[in-house]
Amino acid sequence: MKRILGLFLLALFALAGCTAPSEATATPPVPQTLLGTVIGNLQQLKTFRMIIEQTGVPYLFSVTLDQGQTEVVAEMRSARAQYENPNVLYADTRLSLAGFPPIGVEIFARGSDQWFKLIGSDWLKYTIAEGFDPGQLIQDDSGFPAALSKLKDLAYVGEETLDTGEGVFHVRGLAEGQVINDLMFGLLQVSQDNIVVDVFVEKTALLPVLLLVTLPDTATEQNPQDTQWRIEVFDANAPLENTGPASSPEATAAAEAQTTAEATTQP
Repeated sequence: MKRILGLFLLALFALAGCTAPSEATATPPVPQTLLGTVIGNLQQLKTFRMIIEQTGVPYLFSVTLDQGQTEVVAEMRSARAQYENPNVLYADTRLSLAGFPPIGVEIFARGSDQWFKLIGSDWLKYTIAEGFDPGQLIQDDSGFPAALSKLKDLAYVGEETLDTGEGVFHVRGLAEGQVINDLMFGLLQVSQDNIVVDVFVEKTALLPVLLLVTLPDTATEQNPQDTQWRIEVFDANAPLENTGPASSPEATAAAEAQTTAEATTQP
């Protein structure tokens, strides 16, 4: 009996010796390879939603809402947006203009055409962000792909669990200011480089679920937290929530033709 018990314990120790090292030496993902996969998955989505919140020292930028006659200083503290592939974006933003209390400004963009409206008003076709096209959000050389592929000093931080319970891979790197401008619908004019970008990738779908974009050395005595944007990405392939202003028959036909052409060229 003692011999049998001894053999059983020996087998347990041998089994533990075989399994423990494999867990301890699990190979972490290569950051560049991981983000390359994330970019490809993101570009395949039909739609996705975003929540953007700016905390810390306010970031001020110039904007005009009266056909360019007046330029005012603005601050965007938050925005809820939805992107539709290939080039449609709706955003509901909270802007503080020239120190006044925040107001709601809705923005809709289809290609190079842009509209905005204030609470209780109709859509007004007007270019708020010169040169911005929603398609830039997923193009290879701008938006999310640029934010993920052009990060310098890329490092794998580790596996983490977000407050939502999602398991994520955490990657960190440095970005140039233009990358952030593209992510913020072309509204900002960030010129600072070496911006810290923390990317959190959902482990199963391999899609970005959270980006933390931090401008280093911007904290002050009055506000000890650096300027930071928190960008949550969620609701992949959910139906478009707001279709914006009604399109003319010509614009609708052109959009449908573009969508058909892109669909027929895909493998």
